[in-house]
Amino acid sequence: MNGFLVHKHKNKISEWIGGDSRFELLYKLSRDGGSTKMFHELCDNKGPTVTIFYNTDNNVYGGYLSDSWGRSGGWCTDQRAFLFTLYSAGHWKPMKFPHIDGETHFQTFNRGPCFYSLNSFHMYVKMEKKIPSNFYKCITTGLFDGQRFDMKGETAQSVANDHNNVTDMEVYLVKDGLPDEELQIPWRDSTEWNNKGFQELKEFIATYEPFAEMKIPEVNILLIGQAGAGKSSLFNTFNSIFKGGISSRACSGSAEKGITQKFDKLRIHDPSTKKYLRFRICDTCGVKDRINIKNEDIGFIMDGNLPNHYTFDHETGTSIKSPGFVKEPTMRDKIHVVVFILDGSNLNFLSNDVVKKLQEIKSLAIDRGVPPLVFLTKIDEICELVRDDVSKVYNSKIVEDAVNKAADLFAIPRFHVLPVKNYEKESELLTSINILALTALRKSLMFADDFLENQCELKQEKMETLNKQD
Repeated sequence: MNGFLVHKHKNKISEWIGGDSRFELLYKLSRDGGSTKMFHELCDNKGPTVTIFYNTDNNVYGGYLSDSWGRSGGWCTDQRAFLFTLYSAGHWKPMKFPHIDGETHFQTFNRGPCFYSLNSFHMYVKMEKKIPSNFYKCITTGLFDGQRFDMKGETAQSVANDHNNVTDMEVYLVKDGLPDEELQIPWRDSTEWNNKGFQELKEFIATYEPFAEMKIPEVNILLIGQAGAGKSSLFNTFNSIFKGGISSRACSGSAEKGITQKFDKLRIHDPSTKKYLRFRICDTCGVKDRINIKNEDIGFIMDGNLPNHYTFDHETGTSIKSPGFVKEPTMRDKIHVVVFILDGSNLNFLSNDVVKKLQEIKSLAIDRGVPPLVFLTKIDEICELVRDDVSKVYNSKIVEDAVNKAADLFAIPRFHVLPVKNYEKESELLTSINILALTALRKSLMFADDFLENQCELKQEKMETLNKQD
């Protein structure tokens, strides 16, 4: 069982420690059990460690110790120790709480990891089986009280929602930095990572035409996913590739509430032919905690009832009386493939509400026969190997694990999950990023054609049935 830390988290903790570091999982509460005996067997006298608590409210926090854990039976002082937080309610908000003065940690046989102001368990902690998720009730005494570490105005309430109930806890050994593991055999086949491979993909998409028998001018690809995962940035990436330079037609950003508040059906112009490509990228509101696009509105989108540039009202929702509502949509109006956009660096910290919403939307698609895909963004943030060379994506064990996790989350085959890297900080186009993006786009178009072919067969079967009745 792998740990939850990915490159993004490791990079931030390494920055706080003060040097490139590699992290080796020593102890995992859900895997190794909640006994102090097992913790000490796996973690004592190993060297520097980082301990991570995964709070049931999607808060992620912990502590770093440059000393080894042990059983000396007293309070110890580690001048380099610090506490920290990585996520607050599922949102990336890293903050380091450095040591001020006095003791930093307690070493004894009958305690798990025990920092001053952040304790774990005494002797043994068992799993509490509760809805919506099981958890371990860890110690809250003195939780983030600021007596030994500078909390910078933060409190137990702001960091941990004033409790220490965790779905898991991990202890990692911190070693000198080494590159992420590179697999010798790629976990997925791919086109050649060169200009020839890129041009073949681009030609396929430039000459694509929807399934002929359905006689529609273009297919509709719906992008939907967690707020801030990069839906609008993905359209900009596709557009940039065909424009021949970095483009920003769709508003994009990293706001927690997401940028898109409308339903837009965006087209891409191919300058080489002076024509629009035969598909539309349909962008809509991101899924987030508490305030979400209604399932009824998603259904209207999939069924082709909502006009282009429709603005959502999250309070009242949509009805047949809404401006521009299409009462009798045709096949050209409907959604032909649904692509879920997930932030690869945040997979382990998705809230139960967001996961539930995404699964509900997937069910809406399946009920209509619309095929689902998953695009995994920000893969360069989870793997240093990919950050340095995107063409190594299929040689990355970390990315493979993320793809498998996304496939399990949506209960779909893993070849329905495609890693992508959006243009974000780059100023010039790169062949490797282009290939990864167009590989995902090609899969979307092929799945859209599958849907159209199925609809064509259903239409023919209905006609045959009617003819027999006549």
